[in-house]
Amino acid sequence: MVVASIFNSFININLCGLIVFCVTLCFVSVWVCVKYKIKAREEISKTMIKDPVTGAQNFIGFIEEAQIKLNNSESKVAIGVVDISNFKTINDFYGRSFGDVTLKAISDKLCDIVSPDGIYSRMFADRFVFLIPYMDIDGLAYVIETYLSGVDVEFETIKETINIDCNCGIYKVEDYKEDINGMIDKALVALKISKASVTKMVTVLDIDIGHIIETNQKLTYKMNSALKNHEFVAYIQPKVSFRDGSIVGGEALARWMSPDEGMIAPNDFIPLFEQNGFVTKVDFCILEKICSMIRKRKEWGKRVVPISVNQSRIHVYDKMYINKLITTFDRFGISKDNIIFELTESAFTDNTEDMISLCKRMNQLGYIISMDDFGCGYSSLNMLNILPINELKLDKQFLNDESDKSRFIIKSIINLAHGLGMKVVCEGVETFEQVDFLRKSGCDIAQGFYYSKPVPLPEFEKLLDIGRIDIQ
Repeated sequence: MVVASIFNSFININLCGLIVFCVTLCFVSVWVCVKYKIKAREEISKTMIKDPVTGAQNFIGFIEEAQIKLNNSESKVAIGVVDISNFKTINDFYGRSFGDVTLKAISDKLCDIVSPDGIYSRMFADRFVFLIPYMDIDGLAYVIETYLSGVDVEFETIKETINIDCNCGIYKVEDYKEDINGMIDKALVALKISKASVTKMVTVLDIDIGHIIETNQKLTYKMNSALKNHEFVAYIQPKVSFRDGSIVGGEALARWMSPDEGMIAPNDFIPLFEQNGFVTKVDFCILEKICSMIRKRKEWGKRVVPISVNQSRIHVYDKMYINKLITTFDRFGISKDNIIFELTESAFTDNTEDMISLCKRMNQLGYIISMDDFGCGYSSLNMLNILPINELKLDKQFLNDESDKSRFIIKSIINLAHGLGMKVVCEGVETFEQVDFLRKSGCDIAQGFYYSKPVPLPEFEKLLDIGRIDIQ
């Protein structure tokens, strides 16, 4: 009995020990697993917030940290966007691995710029974004330009060094509660301006630029409905003969009559429409209005004169442009000598070969072409010999300069144009002295406020019915 009791006690003790051991082993195992998982998560987390190319914080991490910094900031803060000039060329010529070396080099430069209180990341491709506190925005722009201009990047494996430049757009944060992506969008606008400039590497988005952007966005939003609702109207400025003062033509000019804004000045929407391509639709809208007026006057047996319509250089990229002209003229049943197509001098210099080809094709079909703003650009005189131009319009800057040299140039251009069989129109005529000089110099046609400002179609038709403009 005693032996049995001792044996049972021994078994119980060992069993308890075994249970304690097993429980302890389980706890240790769980602790090890938890610690391993935590460490693994930390490693994964570190990997997830790092950019795989630069090793710096990625864009998602940047957005989160930037929001925290903005919420807690007590100083002035700027958001900036940077991209590398001609980065695609580096990738294409040297290969992606060397492109990655370039990205790492710029990343290191940005790290130096924003340290110790700022942050940055790569957004995508060769585009970076940064947030940095500043005291003087011009000082910040200078630092960025110093660091990111002419950066030497060494490609060690091929023992070659390339020199690269960057562009930067900066937005000075005004409302710290604004959405961070909205701030970046504004910095991107500044970047676009910077990239369009030959001399300016860093652009700071100021209040004036911001107002222009806001206005452009509003006009862009409204432009299609404005066209549909016939808000674009034609005004005509008469063209007057120096010989007898009769109205011999007119220039059609687009006006935007907004029910909300009133008349929107051409300088506020034409440059914008040139950029986004909508100008081509406005050009045809005005052309159709003029064709309609001419057809109506012909049907009523009234006098008609050639009307000039402005055509954007963008039409040169439209392979169906000529077909559209033919269709429009056929639809309204007017002859080709009723319309003069005005193309600015710069249009001929920007895309010379295509523009010459287009003009020759138009000339072969019988359309009349005028070179507008002659003298404000840098086209060679040989262009006048190559291009099939029927009319030359002198830029008004010649009249504004009353020097003997300018007067001599005007006389020479008039004689040259006449020798080439072209009529000469001078726009911007505002005084009797200018009229007298141009008449004596042999200029054919005047256009300007001395005779009339641009007027709505009904008013122009009344002037045309009279036939001349009497100056009091």
